[in-house]
Amino acid sequence: EEAWADNRTKALDDIKFRAGDHWPESIKTARSKIGQERPMLVVDKLNQYVRQVVNDARQNRPAVKIRPIDDEGDIEIAQAFQGVIRHIFERSNGDIAVDNATECAVVGGYGYYRVTTEYAHENTFNQEICVEKIGNPLAVMLGLPGEDPLKADFAFIVDEMPKKQFKAKYPNAKYTDFDTDATKYSDGWTNGENLRYCEYFYCEEVPTTMHLLDDGTTIDDEGYQEAVAQGLPVPAIVDTREIPQKRIKWCRLSGAEILEENDWLGKYIPIVRVVGNEYNIEGKVIYSGLIRAAKDPQRLYNYSRSAFAERVALTPKAPWLLSEGQVEGREEEWQKSNVEPAVLVYKAEDLNGHPTPPPQRVSSMDIPEGFARDMTLSEHDIQAAMGMYSASIGQAGNERSGKAIMARQREGDTATFHYQDNAARGIRDLGFILVDLIPKVYDSPRVIRILGEDGEANQAKIDPNQSKAVVRMGSMAIYNLNVGTYDVSVDAGPSFNTKRVEQSEAMMEIVHNNPEAWNTHGDLIAKAQDWPGAQEWAERSKLFLPPQIQQAIQKQGNMSPDA
Repeated sequence: EEAWADNRTKALDDIKFRAGDHWPESIKTARSKIGQERPMLVVDKLNQYVRQVVNDARQNRPAVKIRPIDDEGDIEIAQAFQGVIRHIFERSNGDIAVDNATECAVVGGYGYYRVTTEYAHENTFNQEICVEKIGNPLAVMLGLPGEDPLKADFAFIVDEMPKKQFKAKYPNAKYTDFDTDATKYSDGWTNGENLRYCEYFYCEEVPTTMHLLDDGTTIDDEGYQEAVAQGLPVPAIVDTREIPQKRIKWCRLSGAEILEENDWLGKYIPIVRVVGNEYNIEGKVIYSGLIRAAKDPQRLYNYSRSAFAERVALTPKAPWLLSEGQVEGREEEWQKSNVEPAVLVYKAEDLNGHPTPPPQRVSSMDIPEGFARDMTLSEHDIQAAMGMYSASIGQAGNERSGKAIMARQREGDTATFHYQDNAARGIRDLGFILVDLIPKVYDSPRVIRILGEDGEANQAKIDPNQSKAVVRMGSMAIYNLNVGTYDVSVDAGPSFNTKRVEQSEAMMEIVHNNPEAWNTHGDLIAKAQDWPGAQEWAERSKLFLPPQIQQAIQKQGNMSPDA
């Protein structure tokens, strides 16, 4: 808590500021005194920029790419991993978790989401993996600030549970609250009916003896001795070394005792951190988002708007200049002329019977132009603090050509691109967690659902007991996800739907310029469309393709992936 205290305090202030709490408490008190009330306007200029950055990230969702990195790895297994990860994301609404963490990073400097497991349904013992949102980033302490999340040795998640639910779930638990400094980050949110508890992940290292065999394979000593005891032919040992094996433990704590504890299946703590800006100041790492540098300019803008409103309210209304007796008997009509439309009648003579000109307005005191200039400067300072100017949020500029407009918009995107890049790094960390966890959760023969990049669902069979990575039985492939070692990278860019629209437009442009292309590519062109019946149109178009193309398609469909 000491290590995270500054980041949590500043992030909380940023979150409140983003929600509209712009005025410091001391100024609120001074301006709210009874009889001395003064305006405290909040004119939000920040959320439009936050939404721009967050929605850019939503439009360009990064995708996990799995690649084999050793001789035992298999391209088809890597693709199966990707399909399983897409299924996990769709089943658990993982995009919500990622979007929330990205928004937290843009606002307060950092956000989190986590990986959990649950039973696939109530009538099975098979487990499914979920990607879950962590709504409050201040409740999480993953390692130390600046530490690589995948190398963290501990993590805490502080949460609360209604007392009735706590008693029902843990009837024999000691009735003690978990009282920590985290209380100040949730004051006012509870009414005494909740109990605070804490999830705690920690790492234990177990020394393991590993052997290098003369056929180039490695095996731990336990597995080697078991093979020898069974009389199996094993290669000779070439080299031996001791390596620490990481094991992740999990427990849930009350203020008095351990309520639950289990071994986590994976070797990584299943929490992903997404950060905004990261500064190392004399060895102390500070995170910040888009809001922090823009708070002072936003306050100046609010001060100017409030002072302007106060000046307008206190400026007297323009009075009438007239001769004595000109409105005698009609005084009430003239008094109400500022607020009610009326036909104003006056006498054209003064009290002595001399003709007089009509009544005239007397100009009121002008409002200084400095207010407008100060508000303009404050708005410019807000944009400079964020690195985003009007064109970045769609405001028209002097540019006229499409290329010039896009170039100006890209300048704003470049200034905030590190938020999207950091979100992609979080996805990469998630990929490592899932690639490690999937074979351990799907640890028995079963049929699993996998999704293609286009969202099309297929089924695949896995068998962790088979010796080969992929075994084919007719048209069905059986995968062993435990075979081989795989690396994770991230493909950041437009989503599949965006690419599909671009593909469709490009195809239609080709057909427009070369109508003959329809005769050889009609099925592909129809398949790329998004209107009802496009798939049926594509299937029927295949029947009219030239015979040599139909033969090539049929041959390709019967070829194995290894051919």
